[in-house]
Amino acid sequence: MKRIVVINNSDRALTYGIGTYTISLIECLKRTDFSFDIVYLNAEVYELKIVENNGYRDFFIPAFEGTTNKKLLPYCQMLPFIFKELFNADDDMVFHFNYFITDSLIADLKTTFHCKVIFAVHFTNWSLMLNGDSHKMKSIMYKVNNKQDISPAEKVVMDSIKVDKAIFQQTDLILFVAQHTATTYSKISVLQDTKYMVVNNGLKDEYKKLSPSQKTSIRKRYHIKETEKVIFFSGRLDEIKGIYCLIEAFQKVIRTQPDAHLLIAGEGDFTKLLSKSRYAGSKITFLGFLNKSELFDFYRIADIGISCSIHEEFGLVALEMMMHELPVIVTNTGGLAEIIEDNMDGLKVKVVYKKGQRTIDVDQLAKKISFLIDNPDECKRLGDNARKKFLSNYELSMFRSNMCQIYNSL
Repeated sequence: MKRIVVINNSDRALTYGIGTYTISLIECLKRTDFSFDIVYLNAEVYELKIVENNGYRDFFIPAFEGTTNKKLLPYCQMLPFIFKELFNADDDMVFHFNYFITDSLIADLKTTFHCKVIFAVHFTNWSLMLNGDSHKMKSIMYKVNNKQDISPAEKVVMDSIKVDKAIFQQTDLILFVAQHTATTYSKISVLQDTKYMVVNNGLKDEYKKLSPSQKTSIRKRYHIKETEKVIFFSGRLDEIKGIYCLIEAFQKVIRTQPDAHLLIAGEGDFTKLLSKSRYAGSKITFLGFLNKSELFDFYRIADIGISCSIHEEFGLVALEMMMHELPVIVTNTGGLAEIIEDNMDGLKVKVVYKKGQRTIDVDQLAKKISFLIDNPDECKRLGDNARKKFLSNYELSMFRSNMCQIYNSL
């Protein structure tokens, strides 16, 4: 029997996208004949911890004390010996990595085990450095290919690309969660002699149709007035997620939409965020980090969903909003641009250049929020279409089918 070993890093990403992806993957694997385990590296434990679950195990492997990039190589060199104690080296195994690790670890695993290695690209370091500016990435590559001088910051980007390429060349299959990443890597010649596929994320359908009285009950629980139009944002409160642009746009909205109320879920630098939102007064509410039950409460009572990242690898939050039949406004970038068809199952806002940096067209975002507030019939049409697209393209059964085919093919 084939054993799937899913490998995550114990970092902030587990609270957000990669954590949601892992939950979906577990849901899929539990309905198959594969044996599987989940490994969490750099875990905050003093010694190896094993948790027995219903049909699989969680392994928590502690970090080196004071882990740094300099200690990454010896940490990775240690892992195959630990894995050899945890897994049968004679098993037919697939190691499924969900974050960037050293290429030497992949080579060592192939020496130690009868295995294949999958690498799922949930983010790219170059896009975090450049705010997803693929044009700037290509410009740097042009300089390098033509032996032109590059800046120290550009050298850091190139070093990151070299690491990616080395990992990809050791990997049996690369999984991209959206097409744009594969396209960019192809254009800068990173995917030479590598096998890759684009497999969109999927979510278990947890939509519940609520009656007006049930929605009223939830609103009362959170002291939200019936007359308020709830605009909902969820995600890391980082600049790359467009949160500061959203706050600026919303302050334009409330000049003509006095019943609008922006609810923001997520963790971040609240001192800076509160400073940016002072002119909205009580019209913006910061909810902090929400557990799944609380988050779904707000999806169910919101009037409009916003996912306005300056760069987004895929866009699981937008998918959750679509699942809950919300009309969604997204930025025309990355995976969000692939998920939403403008004016069909959502609205798109441009990502523009301002002073040489990528940012959001704030005026356009404000106008589209106001448009949806003023046009409830359009909200319903977009929300209905969004849910239909979720069910046809992104419901968990589609993801499970794709992943089973991949695992069986290796």
